[in-house]
Amino acid sequence: MLIINPLKLTKSVEWDLPPSKSHMIRWLAAASQSEQETIIKFNGEPGKDIISMKRCIENFGVEVTESENSWTIKGINFGRGDIKNINFNCGNSGTTTNFVTVMASCFETEINLDGDDSLRNRDFSEINNALRSMGAIISSDAPPFKIKGPVKFDKVSINTQKSSQPLSSLIIAFDKNCKNFTIECTGKPVSRDYSELTINIAKECGVIVRKNDNNITLNCNKFILPKIVKIPQEISLFPISVLLSELHGVEFKINNLGDSDFLKSSIEMIRTIDKEVLNLRDCSDFITPAAAILAIRKGGKIIGVKHAKGKESDRIEKTAELLKVFGMDCEIEGEKLVIQGNQLPKRPEKPVKTYLDHRIAMTAMALATYSGGEVNNPEISEITDPSFIEKILHLG
Repeated sequence: MLIINPLKLTKSVEWDLPPSKSHMIRWLAAASQSEQETIIKFNGEPGKDIISMKRCIENFGVEVTESENSWTIKGINFGRGDIKNINFNCGNSGTTTNFVTVMASCFETEINLDGDDSLRNRDFSEINNALRSMGAIISSDAPPFKIKGPVKFDKVSINTQKSSQPLSSLIIAFDKNCKNFTIECTGKPVSRDYSELTINIAKECGVIVRKNDNNITLNCNKFILPKIVKIPQEISLFPISVLLSELHGVEFKINNLGDSDFLKSSIEMIRTIDKEVLNLRDCSDFITPAAAILAIRKGGKIIGVKHAKGKESDRIEKTAELLKVFGMDCEIEGEKLVIQGNQLPKRPEKPVKTYLDHRIAMTAMALATYSGGEVNNPEISEITDPSFIEKILHLG
């Protein structure tokens, strides 16, 4: 448990972001499938989700050499031969689980996949059923489960209405020896910036991507990665800096933001002070800090977040609960949040529950810098940002 006392900030704050886990996990998956060496460069300390992915690709036999601000990856002839270690621990990472499940399905060797208590409560039926339809044997839809391939990547249907991760994992991790692998996308897609990021990375590695209506067809004559890959910062944590700025009335300067266009329109939406309806269809990870930001500003509604129920926690329910714990009015109406404005957090009477959800924990700690409070399991923030607690404690 972390005890945070109320702070009074009078000047601007230098605030750094960690490396992007979305970019880095995808590049680690891609680099694993090429026997050439790839250098992945980044600024800051990778979060535990990235470490979970690193640990998993090493299980496949991939070599990872760590240096300061860079990792050198030497992949394998993927899907051929034996797996070095059949016991895969994906930690708290749903992204890692989706990617590793597809990667493991390329092998005949049966593997065991597991994770922490939060991961064990998550539903992976979408990617698992897709792989089963192509020949995989998967024992259940929540970890721990067993996976046995190899699958034949020919044609598959994926519902993109709940998450973009199953689609992304198929695009990056399919067997590159398969030709004309067609993915039929059903449902109204969410988190589209993430699937576009995946497609762009696949193209950089030589994958030929053809889109036709709701179908994506993949071919790969030669899978070759760039020799050097540069990872941007974790832009999905930008709303936390906005929340801190709103709470304390000072600027939080992010000096290592870079010039990535990833989630650019979503970031601009959060920046807009008078915005009263936030459609988070493509950035549901913003929901918790965004709700707190609206509460401090003029209030409003958050829509387009049905898929936030399937994250590390049910983020619709737990976001409303978090704000109420801090004395801020927030109501659930169907699948949207309705938030009253001109509110400021009050010190919670009891330690704040965070449900092994790093974004709930980060928002709780940010709110507590104004009101004071005790936050349970604050270390879960290390999933994305290993230095977050230190940065919070050094604000004063």
